[in-house]
Amino acid sequence: MAYTEVLTSGNSAVTSAEQWDDMCHQEYIGKLMMKWLIGTGPDSVIVAQEDLTKKPGDAMTYHFATSQSGGTVRGNAKGIGNEGSMNLYAQRFVVDNQRTLHKIWDVPMTQKRVSFNILEQAKHALTTKHAETYDDDVVAGMCDAGTGRVRGRYLYGAADSNWNATHASALTAVDNAADQLTTSIISIAKRKCTIKGTGVTEKVRPTRVVNGKNYEEWYVGLFHTYAIRDLIKNDAAFRNAQLLLTPRGTNDSIFFTGSHYKGTWDGVLIYEYDRMPLVSSTIQVCHNLILGAEAGVLNWGQRTKFGEEFEDIKHNVIYELHDIRSKEGVSGTSNNIKLVRNSVDHGLVNVFTAAVAD
Repeated sequence: MAYTEVLTSGNSAVTSAEQWDDMCHQEYIGKLMMKWLIGTGPDSVIVAQEDLTKKPGDAMTYHFATSQSGGTVRGNAKGIGNEGSMNLYAQRFVVDNQRTLHKIWDVPMTQKRVSFNILEQAKHALTTKHAETYDDDVVAGMCDAGTGRVRGRYLYGAADSNWNATHASALTAVDNAADQLTTSIISIAKRKCTIKGTGVTEKVRPTRVVNGKNYEEWYVGLFHTYAIRDLIKNDAAFRNAQLLLTPRGTNDSIFFTGSHYKGTWDGVLIYEYDRMPLVSSTIQVCHNLILGAEAGVLNWGQRTKFGEEFEDIKHNVIYELHDIRSKEGVSGTSNNIKLVRNSVDHGLVNVFTAAVAD
């Protein structure tokens, strides 16, 4: 069992021979990416479903429809017998407990030995860990390479011909030098969103981003730090494009702000995110994503609640943050966040690039 306690011999304990800073410096984790990608409408990258917060049940079925095929009649052709049709699909999302806990041992003496508020720091650590788990669950669900696999939704390196129906075999085609992230790779992946490639019958819809009084349609690219490093360092086309961008001025959209935002290319908003997966193969590979609307669903059964429990007349305290929500892999369901329509990734393209360590 793990817990937090400051002992007299600990290097945080205050001694009479010196003064200590009253602030406890905290690890910087950056802005958690998934929060601002989530919304309640069908144009959101990740659609939040909260019906189960208001009614009983441990699962929710999400329905979505394809665009209509056929049904166009011209001239004096008969309408009857030439009607169009669409396909309807459904996916079940299960919710379960998601708990993060932190225990402080011997609170009175632990607090006495430090100059900062140990209980506040415990709450901060708890909140940070809970948020990181939330982000990691969403990333893991979206990056599940075991389902939704078709050539039209996957790109391994700079060439579409690197595709292999076996994921592990396809990864071996990614080369350290030839397959570092470039604007060309981003453009190929974007075309996989907009053109019906092999195994794909529907396009990936772009998400709608509010820009002032208008809406803009964009795809959202999440790339590992190593991939962004290569793009900025090696690709002059990307650097020149960013220099020529018109300043956005008073634009207050969260999509165009923050240290993670690196610019745009070919209709894709480009973000650096160090929590994107690194995959071991013949070389180390980044798993990046190009996301459109309805790429995933996050089903909530209970929003986050804070709880605390004392023992030994408040000498020990346990803090908890508790959600009931869908998460990747819960109850044996591998597709519990990512939307998969008819065995095809519905709203994203997976992009694998070289990830040479510094």
